[in-house]
Amino acid sequence: MNLTLTQEQFAIDGAVIPAPDTYKPVFSTTSTADSDRDQALEMHNTPIGTIGGYDLTWGTLDWDGIAAIMNAVLNKSRFSFHHKAPNVPGRWIDLDFYVSNMSMEALTLEDGFEEWDGLTMNLRRITAIC
Repeated sequence: MNLTLTQEQFAIDGAVIPAPDTYKPVFSTTSTADSDRDQALEMHNTPIGTIGGYDLTWGTLDWDGIAAIMNAVLNKSRFSFHHKAPNVPGRWIDLDFYVSNMSMEALTLEDGFEEWDGLTMNLRRITAIC
């Protein structure tokens, strides 16, 4: 029997994208409106959920690479992101996200030598972490 090992890759809606140079998980817990500190400064907190996401950056990308990433997320209210999550050990997962912010700079726009640098993208989960 021949087994072929396949390496997992980052993907958006099933389309493989270049791996980011930095991959920073971020989390924000939202609490009920009546969560607050009392006069003794003790916190009375009732979390209602935690939203997770990733701040991603890429170094220099050619035009095809940056287009693959941008075309996968632009103007979409949600997309599936294939990735590793710090709270799900040992496997890659697919969850729905949206992009909140994106920026980059052009290094050169010479014909045939186009390069883009410093793409940053903030992905945020559609649903809370359970």
